[in-house]
Amino acid sequence: MDEVVDRVIHTFGMMRNLDEAGLREARESVDNYIATLSSAGETDPKRLAVFGLAYLRNREDGTPPGLTGC
Repeated sequence: MDEVVDRVIHTFGMMRNLDEAGLREARESVDNYIATLSSAGETDPKRLAVFGLAYLRNREDGTPPGLTGC
């Protein structure tokens, strides 16, 4: 799963101007999230990367209007 986390952090880092501390925090957070998804049975690396990126974007920007999270 390290490759998935690396891919997510690389992509997110290109989208945002984060310092080393911000990238470290994002890596730790998305690593935990990906581990949770993996333990729930999701194994596709591409899907995990998409979910991880969406998770970080939502964490930074908040929930988009009209999205209930259900």
